[in-house]
Amino acid sequence: MEVQGSVAKRFEPVRECFAEIIAGQAGTGAAFAVWADGDWVVDLWGGHADLARSRPWEAGSLVQPYSVSKPFAAICALRLAEAGRLDPDAPVQRYWPEFGAAATVRHVLSHQAGVVLLDRPVPTEAFYDWDYLCGLLAAQEPAWQPGTAHGESALFYGHLVGELVRRVDGRGIGQFLREEICGPHGLDFAFGLSPAQQAQAVDLAGLDDRWRADTLAGRPSLYRRAATNPPGAQDGDVVNSARWRAAEIPAINGHGTARC
Repeated sequence: MEVQGSVAKRFEPVRECFAEIIAGQAGTGAAFAVWADGDWVVDLWGGHADLARSRPWEAGSLVQPYSVSKPFAAICALRLAEAGRLDPDAPVQRYWPEFGAAATVRHVLSHQAGVVLLDRPVPTEAFYDWDYLCGLLAAQEPAWQPGTAHGESALFYGHLVGELVRRVDGRGIGQFLREEICGPHGLDFAFGLSPAQQAQAVDLAGLDDRWRADTLAGRPSLYRRAATNPPGAQDGDVVNSARWRAAEIPAINGHGTARC
């Protein structure tokens, strides 16, 4: 398929490289954008938006970038901190009394809280029940003493940050992001897609059993436990579903354009 979009004259080789990638990949398409010195110097897209290869990738196509979602969760909490409503050095319990780990808000924001996994196996459906999953996280013993180590809460960072936002502001993190960050700044990024947004969503390709096995091969036990419970976050049938896209799983399931 033809590559769409524009590039500044000095970036024409980027278009050529991007076209080669689109032509050579077996899955869906891609988009790529670069902002430099106050201007969009690259804004390209191409390929298909669905696994059936029946829909073209468009300028407004929305794709899940996994952990690129995390900064969008963090900025919601940082906006509250900027307003003096959330103290980064306060214990999490000040805002979320049920939370058991002796972590500060800063520990949560900087991946030092240690709440990176669940000891209790839970089903994929846990992703779709915010209160249930937050209750499990509140009761979870941290994997290390908060503040003594760093480690990404791969699946739960957005719930940890998002519940702080909800406790302080009253709005869920998806609504807060939409009304306070993305809406005012014209950014195409969201947690929890509306039906109209779902019509623009792109299918992720290649998330099969072999890819999952290769991803986990040689990884330590802590990584495996942190990345696979609840199951489904690396399963194409799950992440390409309407239910997943409609849910707020802010560590990984934000959706946006390359330009945002």
